[in-house]
Amino acid sequence: MDTRSVTTAEFIRHFGRYHDEARRAPIMLTKHGRESLVVLSAELFERLAGQADPRRVYAAGEVPPDLAEVLLAELDRQSAEYQAGGKDD
Repeated sequence: MDTRSVTTAEFIRHFGRYHDEARRAPIMLTKHGRESLVVLSAELFERLAGQADPRRVYAAGEVPPDLAEVLLAELDRQSAEYQAGGKDD
């Protein structure tokens, strides 16, 4: 995807033109020579926002009970498997 880069001042001066361009491809806005923002279509934003990483990190004590049950059962299973394997060596 080609991203055009324009200054924020240029974007403000020609908002209508860049508004239409951003519907076709994202536009990188720069301020003082540094990239600062990206303007993109609502459709592309919705697609990107819908691709959020489903993984979640929980602090101790925050794990939902049903997930904690699954995790503990798996840990018990792996522990038993490890202990059984260690005795055969």
